[in-house]
Amino acid sequence: MVLVTGGSAGIGRATVHRLAAQGMRVVTCARDGARLQEAVGSLPGVLGVVADVADPTDRTMLLDRVRGERGRLDAVVLNAGAGWAGLLEDMPGDVVEGIVALNLTGVIELTRLALPDLLRAAEERGRADLVAVSSVAAWTQLPPLTVYSATKAGVHGFVKGLRREVTARGVRVHTVNPFFVSTEWLARGHGHPPTSDADARGRLSPGIAPGRVADQIAGCLAASRSRTVAVPRWAGLARLGAVPPVDRVLDRVLSGQAGRVREFASRQVRKRTGAAGGSDHPNR
Repeated sequence: MVLVTGGSAGIGRATVHRLAAQGMRVVTCARDGARLQEAVGSLPGVLGVVADVADPTDRTMLLDRVRGERGRLDAVVLNAGAGWAGLLEDMPGDVVEGIVALNLTGVIELTRLALPDLLRAAEERGRADLVAVSSVAAWTQLPPLTVYSATKAGVHGFVKGLRREVTARGVRVHTVNPFFVSTEWLARGHGHPPTSDADARGRLSPGIAPGRVADQIAGCLAASRSRTVAVPRWAGLARLGAVPPVDRVLDRVLSGQAGRVREFASRQVRKRTGAAGGSDHPNR
């Protein structure tokens, strides 16, 4: 049985469909119950649970539902995430707290709660898997996604440490690091989550198809060892952003472009939300 967070849209939804098509039993969650039902309600072997991964009570409830209704947990796909495009000085404090709570604290805490089940599954059948959907932003931190990038860099460090805790006990720990993906991410992050598939069509950010990321997640669940995957593969070049002298060049060049970065972010937000400005709060 596989738990997939954030299954109502984008990468999470594509992953649930991909795994269900392979005959896997899946539990998935999202905050919007109506949207979750629209996304996965008709899929055989899939259970949708209304839960917010950033909320401690909901995390516990979600794992209790998994154990109560499915009996076992063989894999977890940590996909739910949020972002906000703009300069740090323009971000409301509650937005920062919300992004960290979902992207980093939620990932670590849900893993902690699920780990006894994964270790038990590894002991019984020889393996279990945890997949964290990260980002190329984990390797190269660029404005206007500074806080988002910081959370993904945190996930990257967490995964590396966790591998050293659990690999020898049969739990494989993977990260899938996409480039830009065509999802509702930007609209959601700025307080305009689509209410239906029809509503989402005009709010999708440019990028690769979510199904390409879902394919790599499914590949991780079948891999013989832990993996770190860039999607597409060439996006792995983002690792160079942390290597001198590239990192120093980025420091110098980007720090002089704050005004342009702010305007670019605001323009992209307006395109996806129809808002007058780019500093809306996310829908928490």
